[in-house]
Amino acid sequence: MNALPPSLRRPARLAVALLVGAAVCLPALAQWAWKDASGRTVFSDQPPPASVKKDQIVRQPANSVLSAPTAPAAAPGKAAPAAPKTLAEREQEYRKRQLDRADAEKKQADEQAMTARRQQECDRARGYLRQLEDGVRIARTDAQGNREILDDAQRAAETARARELIQATCN
Repeated sequence: MNALPPSLRRPARLAVALLVGAAVCLPALAQWAWKDASGRTVFSDQPPPASVKKDQIVRQPANSVLSAPTAPAAAPGKAAPAAPKTLAEREQEYRKRQLDRADAEKKQADEQAMTARRQQECDRARGYLRQLEDGVRIARTDAQGNREILDDAQRAAETARARELIQATCN
């Protein structure tokens, strides 16, 4: 009569018992709990009535297949709650955040490089102005490659130009 050998009867019975137990426990996953108007906690396998506010719901089933979705209709002018984002949408948002972060880091690095360059130009202009004011002989090379030393008028013009440069770059 028994189609199973004796060594498999006990595991088969155990498997059947587990399946029956799971089937019995499955509706327990679909339990709702909410506070009614008098403050008592109500448990049910059905969603609460529309008069119950969302903040009064204590627990709702995680599996929406088990409970009938009877959410109240959204009020006119208000958007319905957004559905959970798909994996592709989350991936797209993640990549956008990465690009935004990279852009911000690049912008910050560019600003730091520009600040460092301005500081170098400022230091160079101040050093040149110090040389001009200290009376150090300054020579420059003309277009033909001849070396000429600045006279007093040229020194005054270079001093004025150096001060303008310092004022423009050393804010």
